[in-house]
Amino acid sequence: MAPSPTALAATIAPGFHDPVFQSQATFRAVLDALAEPGTERPVGGLTEAPAPLSPVAAAVIATLADFETAVWRDAALRTPEIEAWLAFHTGAPAVTDPARAAFAVIGTAADCPDFADFALGTDVDPSTSATLVLQVAGFDTGRRFRLAGPGIDGAREVTIAGAPADLALRLAANRALFPRGVDLILAGPASVMGLPRTTRLEEI
Repeated sequence: MAPSPTALAATIAPGFHDPVFQSQATFRAVLDALAEPGTERPVGGLTEAPAPLSPVAAAVIATLADFETAVWRDAALRTPEIEAWLAFHTGAPAVTDPARAAFAVIGTAADCPDFADFALGTDVDPSTSATLVLQVAGFDTGRRFRLAGPGIDGAREVTIAGAPADLALRLAANRALFPRGVDLILAGPASVMGLPRTTRLEEI
């Protein structure tokens, strides 16, 4: 039996204890991560989130989403507890159609849907595309990639554990759509890494 609304309200995990300062710090971390692709930016402020939503991914979506921005979640994150947490802390409407979402949170990055399933924006208004928050295992181990493009001086090598197996092919197809395309925020255990639509990525 699903938890009652009263029970959910009593067990909703807390959000930021200092909402103004911590949301600003998280916003800056996300902006810096997207401005300098492949760099890790620490994100704190939340000590817990309804599993399997990670505290880092929760902090990011709590900062970016609001009542005007629809949020899509993959099956792993489509639980009553997470829905209640998002509604309480962001007011963002939940949608089941990824194409209608301004933000998507993917609990299992390796099983992320095709990027083309999400809003890709238009040539006239590319800002209407979706931003995808992908939970990954971390940036200390895993497959190695070489990045290039705006915000990178020459090239930058990174390690990502738990990313989609075809990440390089996905990003190449996404980049070919420019100025359209999605932007990625990889949420690790303690930090985020940005992969905007302008980034070139190859596995090494």
